[in-house]
Amino acid sequence: MKAEETQNLQNLVENLARENEQLRRGYMSLSQRLIGLRMLQHIAQDLATELDVDRLLRRILHSAINAVDGSAGAVLLLDPAQQELIFAVVEGGGGQALRGQRMGMDRGIAGWVVSNRQSLIINDVDQDERHDDAISTAVDFAVHSMICAPLVTKGEVLGAVQVLNKAHGGRFDEDDLDLLTTFAAQSATALENARLYQDLKRERDRLIAVEEDIRRRLARDLHDGPAQLLTAIIISIEFVQRLMAREPDRVAEELDNLVPLAQKALRQVRTLLFDLRPVVLETQGLVPALESYVRRQQETNGLTYHLEIRDFAGRLVPQAERAIFGIVQEAVGNVRKHAQAQNVWISLEKRGDDLWVEIRDDGRGFDVGAVSARYDESGSLGMLNMQERADVLGGRLTVHSRPGQGTTISLSAPLAPLSAQ
Repeated sequence: MKAEETQNLQNLVENLARENEQLRRGYMSLSQRLIGLRMLQHIAQDLATELDVDRLLRRILHSAINAVDGSAGAVLLLDPAQQELIFAVVEGGGGQALRGQRMGMDRGIAGWVVSNRQSLIINDVDQDERHDDAISTAVDFAVHSMICAPLVTKGEVLGAVQVLNKAHGGRFDEDDLDLLTTFAAQSATALENARLYQDLKRERDRLIAVEEDIRRRLARDLHDGPAQLLTAIIISIEFVQRLMAREPDRVAEELDNLVPLAQKALRQVRTLLFDLRPVVLETQGLVPALESYVRRQQETNGLTYHLEIRDFAGRLVPQAERAIFGIVQEAVGNVRKHAQAQNVWISLEKRGDDLWVEIRDDGRGFDVGAVSARYDESGSLGMLNMQERADVLGGRLTVHSRPGQGTTISLSAPLAPLSAQ
């Protein structure tokens, strides 16, 4: 065989060997990616069943560290109001001291990832100017390499998941980055679903508590009002029955005395029905409903009511009218129960582009700070109900009170979004 043919054959063998090696590496890479995708599928199914946010965050982080063979990591959640990242969960490296700590979005690699919504892989953090070593120094943990991906779902960034230090001194690669980026997207969806579920559960629990509170109030009001009057009427009727046999001439007088009692009981029942569902609010609007409410309250308890409507007419959207009326009911109910007041002033007015509602009394007042501090212990839902109704309106609720100086509850809300078209 000629030397030239020998060389060509040798070149062919070498080319085949190189192609075979490339194919082998490609096959290994595809195998690894397939393993990664299968792992992601398993993890995604696992995460989708977890609806407790705290447990979900721990599972997200643990799975992320295992997925890219890291040594430690953290999930940071965004506080959009403060533009800060919160260390929600931390694993490895003695980083538990970081849990709950905050840092600005302008700090660190995680801050950059969240701000730019881009994943990053850095195998020598000391050479990257975005790295903030103050955090790792604070927990005495050396960070050499890092991979970080944003948690984004439906266009909203929720935070970031970061994994530190490839195990056994290795380097993170593009496959790790792709894997963590995909995993972060799945995790963000699971996190959003868990948050929505917990919000729904809290709202359900709140509605149950409100329903129980209404039942207790109704039972108390029925007991203290109509029930006692009906008892007095029954006793009077029994007395009249005895009079008919002994002193029939007094029967007409006693029956006349029963009429005011029955009328008062009827007024109280109608007032309770009005409080439960003020039909006039649905049919005629907020102002007629407040006028009817004040008139009924004036007839059934000893307080003097003053209602003032200034520069306001027309209808609001039904949800807004219900919310405002509910705040007035709640505030007046608190005055009746706690204030020992003589007068209640209710005002509704338009100030510029805002609607203002004020409920003021001349009662004994209270220390707002002290009551707020033990609010959770009291089990009362009054202030919470008013605040939530104010939130529905996009408004601001304030309470001003001092012992011996009465109480003023004020609500301000933008009028334009509340006005009926």
